[in-house]
Amino acid sequence: MPICAVSMAEKFNWTKRESGMVLGSFFWGYCFTQVFGGYVSDRVGGEKVLLLSAAAWGSMTAFTPILGHLCSQPIFSMTLARFLMGLLQGVHYPSLASLCSQKVVESERGFLMSTVGSGSYLGTLVIGGVGSLMLDLYGWESVFYVSGLLSVLWAYCMWKYLLNGEGPIITLESLGNGGTQSKRSKRHWGRLLKQPAV
Repeated sequence: MPICAVSMAEKFNWTKRESGMVLGSFFWGYCFTQVFGGYVSDRVGGEKVLLLSAAAWGSMTAFTPILGHLCSQPIFSMTLARFLMGLLQGVHYPSLASLCSQKVVESERGFLMSTVGSGSYLGTLVIGGVGSLMLDLYGWESVFYVSGLLSVLWAYCMWKYLLNGEGPIITLESLGNGGTQSKRSKRHWGRLLKQPAV
């Protein structure tokens, strides 16, 4: 969206304030699902949460141009779409942290998390450069189509090779019980919140 914001503002006749509202709505959604994403990931597995959210945000990204053209008020549909995108992407890092803590030996967690974090930023840099070229050559819609389809493809590969084509089924029962969390790893929230570091 940041790459295409100027072109979209011209297309839909948005003011700077409206463009800012569309861009900022992502972060409102993003901040709401951070804690929830960690909670759910600890109970059902980070790989399932990551897979579902990546498939959903990839699909939403690919359909963003269609939403913009179908709705009579594109400012409304784009603001809502970006808010929902933020909700879906807000679980990304918490689910990765949960996945790492459950599946990776402690001595390798730091390297893995730094590699994953670097990969996320590298992806942002690549889509920024390639997206700018696509924007000039093929229009703003192409950036959404390509990045959305790549996200869905990534989710498919994750499902096929990490989950071996099974799942992800998340039930209310799995959210309610401790899931994969052991009794030793449960924290007393009151004591945790009283720590100076918090």
